[in-house]
Amino acid sequence: VYVGLPNNVLFAIPPTHYMQEGAKLGVYASRIYFDTDDDMGSVLGSNAMMGYDILFDMDAARIGFAESDCDYLKVIKAAETDTAEEAAGADEPSVGAAASAEGSDA
Repeated sequence: VYVGLPNNVLFAIPPTHYMQEGAKLGVYASRIYFDTDDDMGSVLGSNAMMGYDILFDMDAARIGFAESDCDYLKVIKAAETDTAEEAAGADEPSVGAAASAEGSDA
């Protein structure tokens, strides 16, 4: 909680969540955009939400943030590994399928 404004919260976004390295090494681009020409304000995208659990309370018109211990990159890597293993296993017949194929020749 920000002491100067007790009803507000300081929302910290580390540079690793909003700076992206460009094609040229050592050149970075910001991935946070503020629209000052529109009365609608700006949008916090997924890059700002990384590292937080977020609750959207539509009835009370508020948003809650809590630090998360979810390692997103680890979750994605595990999902990719599981998908690759499932795809490799789909090419091989199951034991039951092989047994029924052998029984049909008799």
